[in-house]
Amino acid sequence: MNEKQSKSLLPTTSEASGSSETPIRCAIDRRRQHLRRLFKLSLLGLLLYYLLIMPNDEDSRDADTFSGYSRRENKKYHFEKHMQADVNQLVAGSLESSIVWERLAEMTDTYGPRIVGSEALEKSIDWIMENAKADGLSVTTEEVVVDYWQRHEESLHFLSPTRGQVKMHILGLGYSVSTPDPINGLTAEIIVVYSKEELDQLGKAGEVEGKIVLYNKPFINYDGSAIFRAFGSVWAQEHGAVAALVRSVGPFSLQTPHTGAANPASIPSAAITAEDADLLERSLKRHQQDPKKFKEWPKVKLVMGATTGLGAKVSRNIIIELKGREKPEEIVVVGGHTDSWDVGVGAVDDGAGCFIAWETLRQLSLLERPPRRTVRAVLWTSEENTSVGGVVYAMNHPQTNTSRHVFAFESDIGVFDPYGIDFTSGRHGKDNGQDSFEFMVAAGEYFLGSRKDLGYPGAGKHVRPDAEGADIDPLCKQGVACAQFTPADPFPLPYSTSPYALQISPADDGHRDRKRDDKQRHHRHHSHHSDEEAPRRPVDSGYFYYHHTEADTMGAFTPDQVKRSAAVMAIWTYIAAESPVEL
Repeated sequence: MNEKQSKSLLPTTSEASGSSETPIRCAIDRRRQHLRRLFKLSLLGLLLYYLLIMPNDEDSRDADTFSGYSRRENKKYHFEKHMQADVNQLVAGSLESSIVWERLAEMTDTYGPRIVGSEALEKSIDWIMENAKADGLSVTTEEVVVDYWQRHEESLHFLSPTRGQVKMHILGLGYSVSTPDPINGLTAEIIVVYSKEELDQLGKAGEVEGKIVLYNKPFINYDGSAIFRAFGSVWAQEHGAVAALVRSVGPFSLQTPHTGAANPASIPSAAITAEDADLLERSLKRHQQDPKKFKEWPKVKLVMGATTGLGAKVSRNIIIELKGREKPEEIVVVGGHTDSWDVGVGAVDDGAGCFIAWETLRQLSLLERPPRRTVRAVLWTSEENTSVGGVVYAMNHPQTNTSRHVFAFESDIGVFDPYGIDFTSGRHGKDNGQDSFEFMVAAGEYFLGSRKDLGYPGAGKHVRPDAEGADIDPLCKQGVACAQFTPADPFPLPYSTSPYALQISPADDGHRDRKRDDKQRHHRHHSHHSDEEAPRRPVDSGYFYYHHTEADTMGAFTPDQVKRSAAVMAIWTYIAAESPVEL
């Protein structure tokens, strides 16, 4: 705007008639005085903002360095200044050594897998207790009566007309009975189904009785496949089948069967690999399509010597406790389960989850002062078989006026690169006009949003709804706020060109709102990443490469991944234990 245009906005003296005290001139003076007052008020407002609201240099530096959610942006939730310093110490302490990985490697190398009821599990529990006490931590145990299922000898052979006995790859399912003759087994024809509905139709037609049912539905997601493992033998026995085989619950196979618990039935049940399941199905289809050329209905010989001792053993939950400085009656629980299946060494499921919880207590104990609330690391027993450890813990520690749980945090879906948490608000999550889910989102952004020392920018900050966990479930049902530690998925989609890899689009994978781009389809496991890379996706099917298989070993993750995950678990536990907001 030029000078002439500027002057034309208000009447000039020459345009007014009469003296300088004309009504028009008075109006001009009043407007100028009003503008001066507005200008002075604006200056006063800016001064008050700088003095009372705008963070000081140290606060600004903290926000810019450690958080993408700065104090100026956070208008609803505020975090005390000392919390950032404590978070920084927790991260530094977690990253300074590989103690978690080294401890887990020593225990799993020494005692191996830890099926509930076994001597290996109890010796591992003793080992953890001894080392936790050496850390100067308060450690106790509580007894849990558990079942003891043992695999013993087992085998499966395809009786090929041309190749003879072809060895197949199986793992008996937990709680399965043995074959009627545990030494010589049973021999029967195979019938292949993809659903319970198909089984029922064939059963009504009399085509199931005396046969071994093979459930060969390819993996899409865990829940959709695990149902056959859990109930397949129960369904099959209703139609007179003599055994049940289940295609392994996993997205990828290199002849690696996946075990797991099955509902008790009167017939034996086992998991077989995807490759072997498909071989049997192809053989059956050839016979059905051309019975003159392929005269024999495919048969297999199954041998299983499994036994179950109900309530046969006593195991223990481990409780490591750090008393709160202001609210010791309010308890934050963090943990995982010590037991595993009897294959691999149980490093992924769930040794690493236990050990990062233990490390969380160790790091919190090293702070200048403990958090406001009491923090317990609970390492539950018997999660794989009935989850009775979590049930017993909840029964032994009921909610009272003098002691109550306010947050339960579990790690049981792997420890790879940290991604964040799944979270469900507790009964008081919306008290006093606050929303605990919003608070956790704000806390994630504030304390983790801009960190670059946890593997990739924003590692661990993400908060998604709907937490679940077998061991914390009894507490969640009582209205306690709950969270599940969520790692980033260790593998991309599609996993491979192998026909046994999971072949689905991101939109069809059955998980919550997971957006991925092409950059995420490259294998990032055990690699270094630039700041410009696409965000990780939360763990989904990649976890099941290892789950309940011989592949569950220390080779599934690196020491750096365990360090970073321990740091993230410590941060979220600290937020729950220190913040004034009740979750």
